[in-house]
Amino acid sequence: MQLRDSKRAKPLPDPTLLEALDSDLLLRCASYLDADGLARLGRASAAFGTPPAGQQRSLANEAAHQLFRRNATDEERRCLPKHDGESDIGLYRALEQLREPLSFDELAGTGFSLQEHPARVTHKHLGDWSTAVSGYAMRGGRHFVEFAITKVDQGIVQLGVIRPLSLTDDIDLEAEWGGRVNPVFVSSSHKPAEAEKLRSQRTAKWGDSDIHCCGYYSFDGRCHGTDWDTKLTNYEWVGREGLEGSGTIGLLLDLDEGTLSLFKNHRRLGVMKGVD
Repeated sequence: MQLRDSKRAKPLPDPTLLEALDSDLLLRCASYLDADGLARLGRASAAFGTPPAGQQRSLANEAAHQLFRRNATDEERRCLPKHDGESDIGLYRALEQLREPLSFDELAGTGFSLQEHPARVTHKHLGDWSTAVSGYAMRGGRHFVEFAITKVDQGIVQLGVIRPLSLTDDIDLEAEWGGRVNPVFVSSSHKPAEAEKLRSQRTAKWGDSDIHCCGYYSFDGRCHGTDWDTKLTNYEWVGREGLEGSGTIGLLLDLDEGTLSLFKNHRRLGVMKGVD
């Protein structure tokens, strides 16, 4: 008991001792942390979270800046243009997220089976629309994803891209969505309350485009898009094909060119949606 009490009574190290350490040594220590660790370090320690005199970056942000500059490939840099006002830690966190496997982070609707793998969903209720969304936000460059679709019944699948937002925050599944969640078919004339709540989540990161949700309709291969204001728009495109039964659908989003291309069973069909 006396030994434990003695250890507990030892004073904590003087935090001012950090100020006597060389900044290069502190940066080297910080470089062993991931983005979340750097953020916590910056909040917990003024020595790491406050920019030194005459410097623009804190030591925590400088560590993130050097890690990004040293580790990011040219392709990853094209995919991650820095947002206005974004911290270096925020950009480094985006690099970490870019390297993680894609997953369905939000399941909105009914009929989903228990999710046994983050990149796989099973929907059992034929005729009920539900939506699975990945939380990863694309900001630049080219991004490709492929979906392996197994349809036991002749259900319709819609695959596409959507603005970074939530389909469930402040939107009641039963009272407002009516248990049928499909953001492509939301407009001011159809589900106006939901349309307003989706538009209200807009940020400067959305840019100037007025297409907020765009997807491939497996029944006939059409491309549907909406701005959640006017009615749904059907886009005709060269190479259009539907998907009967099971198969794979690939989507290639090129944010530099402003195009969304479609692949069916590993065969490129064409550009489904381009810049108007």
